[in-house]
Amino acid sequence: MKEGCSWRAIPHDFPKWRNVRYHYDVWTAKDENGQSVLDYVLAKLVDITRYESGRNPLPSMLILDSKTVQNADTAEEKGYDGGKKNRV
Repeated sequence: MKEGCSWRAIPHDFPKWRNVRYHYDVWTAKDENGQSVLDYVLAKLVDITRYESGRNPLPSMLILDSKTVQNADTAEEKGYDGGKKNRV
């Protein structure tokens, strides 16, 4: 499986595959700014979730790769690497 499943193989409790594909195409069509309806909705959901949890809607940190790097002892926030089971 390279794409999850083919359009014709979606579960039987979904609408007909042509209708699902049509709406997917509409939701993922890029506007003049290069953003789709789906991109916009997902970004808003992230903003709402972060706001409701008391966090700034704009992230202040970005993970560039999956390598674990030890955090400074003076850092305000520390994380947890579940793959390596250690605090970072």
